[in-house]
Amino acid sequence: MSTRRTTSERIEAQRERMEQMQNEMKELMRKHNAEERKKRNHRISTRGAHIEKLLPDTIDLSDGRFFTFLEKTVANDFGKKILVTLKAEQDKEDARNVITQADGGDTPAEASTVAMAQGGNEPTLKSAAPKPGSGETYTPKPA
Repeated sequence: MSTRRTTSERIEAQRERMEQMQNEMKELMRKHNAEERKKRNHRISTRGAHIEKLLPDTIDLSDGRFFTFLEKTVANDFGKKILVTLKAEQDKEDARNVITQADGGDTPAEASTVAMAQGGNEPTLKSAAPKPGSGETYTPKPA
């Protein structure tokens, strides 16, 4: 009595394995998408909450007026320049973190947190805009 399977049986077994793998892939994609959606929702929530914390008068604005406020105050040439600067700083920090992690040491972010806990100051971006009440006016330079 032979225990060898026919070609047709092997094809059918392979199809079943493929179907199982496809189902597993779909499930993994669903999980991945759900994780990404949760991260995005959290990011939107925390950033929106921070805006409301810094600018509580925005809470009562309609969506249209809030979006206009953002466009006029943030989505302008000055805001875009600050964003480019912050993005460049983030990219440099990310690159340092990758190198540090490859070396097996503490990340610069962890070292910064330790320094701050020990009384150090967090680095800040100095704005070119004048301080309120200083009597100065800010005129953006053409790009």
